[in-house]
Amino acid sequence: MSDLRRTKETTAVIPMRQSLGRGVLHLAIASSSVMLLVACGSEDAAAPPAPVASACSSAISNATGKWVTVANNSFVPPGGAGKSFFSFNQPSINRDGKVVFRARAKAAGGGAGGEPHRGVWTVDLCSSPALQTVIDNSTVVPAPNNTGETFIETPSIPRIDISSPLLASRGNSQPVWTYTDPITQLESRAGTTGIFTWINGPLATGVNILGNLPSFSYFQVPGAPAGTKFDVFPGSPTATNGKYIAFKGNFTVIENLVSVGKTGVYFRDISIPNSPVVGIADSSTPIPGQAVPFGSTAPPSAAAGKIVFTGLDIEEAPTMGGIYVAPLADRPALTAIALIGDPVPDRTGVPLANANFTKFGEGLAYDGRYVAFWGAWGADTRALVLNCPTDGNQDLRTYCNTTYPQGYTAQIPVNQGIFLHDTVSRQTLMVARSGAGEAFQDFLYWVFSGRPPGTGSSDDTDGEPPRWRSSAFAAVDGTRGVLFKGSRSPIPNVTVPSSGIYGAGYINGALTEVIPAIEVGNLVAKLDASAPADSTVLSVGIEREAVRSGWLTLTVSSINPAGESWAGVYATYVPVLNNIPPTN
Repeated sequence: MSDLRRTKETTAVIPMRQSLGRGVLHLAIASSSVMLLVACGSEDAAAPPAPVASACSSAISNATGKWVTVANNSFVPPGGAGKSFFSFNQPSINRDGKVVFRARAKAAGGGAGGEPHRGVWTVDLCSSPALQTVIDNSTVVPAPNNTGETFIETPSIPRIDISSPLLASRGNSQPVWTYTDPITQLESRAGTTGIFTWINGPLATGVNILGNLPSFSYFQVPGAPAGTKFDVFPGSPTATNGKYIAFKGNFTVIENLVSVGKTGVYFRDISIPNSPVVGIADSSTPIPGQAVPFGSTAPPSAAAGKIVFTGLDIEEAPTMGGIYVAPLADRPALTAIALIGDPVPDRTGVPLANANFTKFGEGLAYDGRYVAFWGAWGADTRALVLNCPTDGNQDLRTYCNTTYPQGYTAQIPVNQGIFLHDTVSRQTLMVARSGAGEAFQDFLYWVFSGRPPGTGSSDDTDGEPPRWRSSAFAAVDGTRGVLFKGSRSPIPNVTVPSSGIYGAGYINGALTEVIPAIEVGNLVAKLDASAPADSTVLSVGIEREAVRSGWLTLTVSSINPAGESWAGVYATYVPVLNNIPPTN
């Protein structure tokens, strides 16, 4: 069974198979004398905690035992012309307390008055709390750009290198390059999307879709016919080692006079001018141990010169493939972390009876050694009706309501879980699970996204056809612990938080029991004293880079009885996992 139970009389956590409250669990962890999260500046997730870097000492002191506000609805972004933030996506953080997040701002009073100010911002908790703009919709797209176009949107969550300030974000715009087509001799325009990098400024192009032009051949798809360009870079790119970006790329080739869509996982060394894109695996790569190539790949995560990604034969109903790790090299050997058909382990690593993995999630958390991932097993499902979004891109909303006027019924795996894998010992442990009698009901969260047919670049699109997509959210910090987002199982006649962020420590090769970090319904006053009075948590979010070397960051939205909404990005420093500041 999983680890959380709530009774009418108390909100204390009752760990799996034991009747221990959260306070007892705290003592158990503290007595181990093992730091769950290391100090700012540690080089290796597998190494002992390093001394606190002097540049971070005051910031760590200020953030230990309490939440600090990175940004909230009262903040006006640079260049926002009087507009304040109102919406935040999940933030990422590096080991030195640098936070990056995607957000939107609007004028006070909101309404439909004008276009929101969109972009990506960063705050360095160890040096300056001031907001720095990475990209917004007044930023000129960096070279190559001979049209002077500015960004329209950053359509996915930005991510930051664990060990440096290097961050990567996707960006969409109108075409940035005008050229004469060599065949038609007509003026043509291209280049509407790319991945952009920032190391304390200025912004630079990491890769874009101009690889079919001779001047930018270093952006072409490796392993494809010469001059093949990428079509789009779905999901969020990742950054590592202060100089690499890694990403998923989709492209199109002609086979037997028919256009065929392909996909793959790639990286590029941005420290070398005009360095080519390098392939890790793509639709021509055989699944290790199989004669069948990958039919789908997922946006990767990278750290310490290595990359992890999910690769399957069939995305919707996989029969082979799994999660792999590899060095950042040209077509490297792939080492399996977990495969379709592998036995599902329990919290001690012992296989569950008659349980084999049938699905894996796309979003993998990785710190260079440890991987946190979502997996499901068994054939049992439950139905969940998903209703179309009521805000966001109008074309996407219209397409959804036309396609699914009565909503979309998704079949959710009854048995699913969050897992921790050690790439050195090769041990995999179950952190938490759903299923009959379990504390958690679900770890999946759904969004309708994609580009509707006949539309150009738009908000929150990855260029792929529109559909309902599910994601699980987990973050890992070395040998110290795992955080994840989960939805609680309902308990008759008991008020149970619908969802929240939860964590489990990892000490001496074993997991501690799961405890809540923050849950829907918690009071917001201890998290953010500037929120409207009596506000309670409405939703929470973390990204796979939410926990690094003691720093933890998340986003929270809230509302109070008067209907006043609030949102923000928050951070804390936790020497041990159970020291996450309480909000209730």
